[in-house]
Amino acid sequence: MRKLFFMHIGLAILAACSGSKSAPKPTPRPKPPVAQHTQPTPPVAPVSDRLSIPVKSDATNILWVDSDRLMPVLEEAQRLQKNVFVVFEASWCAPCKVMESEIFTQTPVYELYNRKFINFKTDFDSETGKTIAQIYEVEKLPTVLILNPQGVVLERYLGMATATRMQDMANKY
Repeated sequence: MRKLFFMHIGLAILAACSGSKSAPKPTPRPKPPVAQHTQPTPPVAPVSDRLSIPVKSDATNILWVDSDRLMPVLEEAQRLQKNVFVVFEASWCAPCKVMESEIFTQTPVYELYNRKFINFKTDFDSETGKTIAQIYEVEKLPTVLILNPQGVVLERYLGMATATRMQDMANKY
């Protein structure tokens, strides 16, 4: 076996030194084939499908997290690495009702907010709403905030926002 090995090496050296073109050249080993995906990648589920807290589902509006407390929403935002869109509203607030019925129902607005944010709405007059409003220094309605997952205000808008303003605000984040 050793003799055969040395004879093979000797022939290879002889062929290399003689410049003979008829000497066989070693062929490189073929690389193993790279596994290719045969199935298309499934689409990513919308944020509302990945939330571990319930969402009030409405196909023609912003999908609001069904929670009166902000802390679980922020925890979920941290888990999903999403910002939080917060709306402060009240039953007596006419501009809030206009935004709910005419702005948040516009397809470009709700599709953008449902894709980019976890959406949270709070009643300014409820106990938890008052507490959240006090923490974020909200005194007038409507007020909307965009919070990072740690609860820091990235954007604040006071008053009735147009659909264009809502889209511009969302596109910053």
